[in-house]
Amino acid sequence: MTEINLIAEKINEVRDEMRRTGVWKNETPAWVKEFEKRTIDTGEDFSEWLQFVYLPNCPQEPDNSLFVIEKNYIVPQAIKFFGSDIKKGKLLQLLIELDSLS
Repeated sequence: MTEINLIAEKINEVRDEMRRTGVWKNETPAWVKEFEKRTIDTGEDFSEWLQFVYLPNCPQEPDNSLFVIEKNYIVPQAIKFFGSDIKKGKLLQLLIELDSLS
């Protein structure tokens, strides 16, 4: 399996786990169109941002450039909002795996 397929598969696993844990939303929040102005203060805010901003824009190919200056990891933020919720343990693990692929 190629790295591109692994990343796409991991994104689908994250989406499935979000559904299983009940944080998946069926309706897109109004703030998504201006997400740069949004402050993420709660676990619900983070879940919406993850679903409607991060996952749809997640790089599908690993960046193998020698000149990568900064890699953006999602896990530190996920731990901030989900770290104490034992039900989100698998979701955190999937996000760690996604970070390691992208």
